[in-house]
Amino acid sequence: MRTVLLLILTLSLAASCRSGKKKPSVPKGEAELTNTYWRLAEMNGKVVETPADARDVFIRLNTRRGKLEGFAGCNTIEGTHSEGRKGAIQFDALTTLMACQERMDVEQYVLKALSKANRYLINDKHLLLYNDNYLLAVFEARYYK
Repeated sequence: MRTVLLLILTLSLAASCRSGKKKPSVPKGEAELTNTYWRLAEMNGKVVETPADARDVFIRLNTRRGKLEGFAGCNTIEGTHSEGRKGAIQFDALTTLMACQERMDVEQYVLKALSKANRYLINDKHLLLYNDNYLLAVFEARYYK
């Protein structure tokens, strides 16, 4: 009986490893600024939909050395971030510049929003980036299982 259970567990684990793409899930409780996968949900007051054949536009802020990484729609984003008092934030984002036919409007907006952002607010599972009192972009926290 024990051997059968071990075999079933091993087979189900192997099947889950082969399933390919991991599915995102919304975290429970309030999300943390750093070490969270922040998927772009809204820009310039409009909901952002990721086409089925495209990657999510996202940022991830690593606590080590204030590293910023992500994807802007066509190119990867790399750079740094620094936090200040009372929700102040600053990004220095660098990206490789490949020419793309699609989603360049999203990429240009995201890079501009990151360069202009000077404060943030986390509202449950949403990261709101502001330039003073003007809302630039909304990101949604996602984690992968």
